[in-house]
Amino acid sequence: MRVSSDALAGLLRPPPPKPKQPTARERAAANRLRVLQAVAEHGSLRCADLAAACWPAATFGEQMAQRTVRVLVGMGELMPRRNALGGVSVVLTRPGAAALEVRGVMAHHGLDLAVSGPAFRHSALTARWCIHKRSQGFQTFTEYAIAQGRAPLSRELLFKRLGRHVDAVLIKGDKLYAVETESAPKDTASLMRIAAMAELVGRRLHPDMPFVLAGVFIVFDAEQNHAGRIARAARERWQRYSAADQTLLASRVTVARVELGLPLVWRGCSEAPLAMRI
Repeated sequence: MRVSSDALAGLLRPPPPKPKQPTARERAAANRLRVLQAVAEHGSLRCADLAAACWPAATFGEQMAQRTVRVLVGMGELMPRRNALGGVSVVLTRPGAAALEVRGVMAHHGLDLAVSGPAFRHSALTARWCIHKRSQGFQTFTEYAIAQGRAPLSRELLFKRLGRHVDAVLIKGDKLYAVETESAPKDTASLMRIAAMAELVGRRLHPDMPFVLAGVFIVFDAEQNHAGRIARAARERWQRYSAADQTLLASRVTVARVELGLPLVWRGCSEAPLAMRI
């Protein structure tokens, strides 16, 4: 059988060059940038949170986070601070914020953030849950990120449309979800205002924006019985509605029970619609 010259040329042609792999120095620089961006987004994070945010599939993600944080602290771009749980959180320094800004990333130093006060557990749980939801394809914006202007909707607009300052928002496409974190028991009136947001589901948040309120998430430690208190407050809020309407409203509220180890170690999360009969 005769082989054509074109076919022979194809057999002899060298294979295309393999894509150039990043060097160890380039990978380290990318890791540092990734950590700085995560801290800028949340204000403060622990190494365990950084591992989940930056190396979610890595076997030794927390060790990688610790190593990168040590380098960034040494460079003066992160500052370690003792948090309210007895551990260490890191915040951006002014040089750290400047390192992001020269790359076109919005950033503000976290030197004025309180990580040792009573609100720390609340913000840390919110941040860790948002990191979890990002792995499911959501855009996530904590209250800190919203206040910093990172979200597509302002804090003032969200308050005007939802009737309260939410702890976070999730966005997927044109659907926006309001998020409330229960780290300590709220009074019934506050829980009723949270339940009231379910009555707004389906409404557009601004005529010039595509976002429609699609639901409400309530996040809490699975060991605490917040679900029962929320259900009682919701029944009181929705008592003027028919049973069918109450069922519909409850389906718009998702309770997210977070399994935590001490002091605040992420073990997992389960979600279910609000059950009115608890």
